Amino acid sequence: MKFAVIAAGEGSRLLQEGVECCKPLVQIQGEPMIDRLLRIFVDNGATEIVVIVNERSTSVKEHLEQLSLPVPLRLVVRDTPSSMHSLHAIAPYLREGPFCLTTVDTIFKEDDFEEYIRTFATADADGCMAVTPFVDDEKPLYVATDGGCRIKGFHDTQEPEDKYVSGGIYCLKPNALDVLEKCIRGGMSRMRNFQRALIAEGIRLKACPFAKIVDVDHKDDIRKAEIFLKGEPVRRPVKIVGISRGNAYSPNLVDNDAAILREVAERLRSKGAIVVIYTEADFVEQCVEADYFYSMARGEAAISRLQQLEKDGRLVVNSGFGVANCVRVPMTEILTGNGIPHPESRIIRPDDTLPDDLTYPCWVKRGDACAMIKDDVCYVENRREAEQAMARFRQRGIGVVVVNEHLRGDLVKFYGVRGTDFFHWFYPSMVSHTKFGLEAVNGEARGLPFSVGLLKQYADKAAWVMDVPVYGGDCVVMENGEMKIFDFNDWPSFSPCRVEAAEKIAGYIMERIANHIKK
Repeated sequence: MKFAVIAAGEGSRLLQEGVECCKPLVQIQGEPMIDRLLRIFVDNGATEIVVIVNERSTSVKEHLEQLSLPVPLRLVVRDTPSSMHSLHAIAPYLREGPFCLTTVDTIFKEDDFEEYIRTFATADADGCMAVTPFVDDEKPLYVATDGGCRIKGFHDTQEPEDKYVSGGIYCLKPNALDVLEKCIRGGMSRMRNFQRALIAEGIRLKACPFAKIVDVDHKDDIRKAEIFLKGEPVRRPVKIVGISRGNAYSPNLVDNDAAILREVAERLRSKGAIVVIYTEADFVEQCVEADYFYSMARGEAAISRLQQLEKDGRLVVNSGFGVANCVRVPMTEILTGNGIPHPESRIIRPDDTLPDDLTYPCWVKRGDACAMIKDDVCYVENRREAEQAMARFRQRGIGVVVVNEHLRGDLVKFYGVRGTDFFHWFYPSMVSHTKFGLEAVNGEARGLPFSVGLLKQYADKAAWVMDVPVYGGDCVVMENGEMKIFDFNDWPSFSPCRVEAAEKIAGYIMERIANHIKK
């Protein structure tokens, strides 16, 4: 069913009383009134939402254009002389089936609205009108009903059989729009005259009582609405900030890294979240605030900021502390210290003399950061090449390196999401998947047998001790089936399995948010 909002009024009384923002953006319980309605409509099965605003409401227009909803949002910008004319302006988009219409300043309990929508879905009537015994309008429209809550008439002054007033929420079938057309051609205005015309034309209307509905016309009505909703669970969608990875930290993988970030955002939006994505630089420069973050950032400034946010109680996936653990030296110490199968390794300062007992060939790797250029990871076959690699690191001002033994066997790359059944592995030599071309050292994979289940156990354990639930890594499978993980990364590109991975990552993030809210 389609839903619609009339938000084309001037809000002049609020403005005169010192409320400077446009009426649709007035916040109730910290949420703009227009956002509250859109969220409630989505929660109640909206297939499309139509909103009309006036031509001067540029801030409302811009606000709506920036929203990300899981259903289409059609925005109509037009000045109209009355709410009835606003409905006429959006009527062409509502003729396909039943629809629900409300004005933007109507505040109600969400449970009442859910019951109202359910009632309309099964009612033997052409429309259901929200009514309430609570009278707080300057010019209420009284509603006459019979014993079966069928509406008999609408009155400007209360008559003996008028128990309710109109609540400004209308669920109607398309035949009501034919009556609207007649009203427009007859020169009528005002929604109350349209409602009277519905009765006159034989449109069957049912009254659906709400305990209370508050209209926000005056500044004091904001306070009344806040009091009215106090204690009601706040169901607004979670806002999640996504942070992209700086290009320097995505060597030869910029597009792939950006793609997984966007794909996760779409999955989160489909689950009802509002997602705003910032570049790593903008996140730092703008001091972005939110309660929930998902991040591919690796820069020192961004990681420091994320860590501070976590200390302040925010949720971040992957944790800034976990990302810091993926730097070569701490990664080596954490994996070996927690019994994760790992190549024999040494942590050495480039200024120091190489140990005499190193076995060649081996790998000399930058220890103070993730690999960003090819020279950060060096394959050396003898002591002379190792010393040359150490000299290059020394010249670059890199203060620590890690020396890994070279493992002979099949190189396997893997991706996973801790706490889920998702685990994907492949041979990079068979799909031309490479960052710096170093995978060629191990040659073509021979398909040596190994236990995928055991590799997932190792990887999930590593994700736990490293505090990196969204992870990727590399291991070598040796001829005896033994596996050793030599690299473990925060949030890889997931390029061979992006769609499936994004769904699992989004589900994991939403589960973490739900648990965070409970705490």
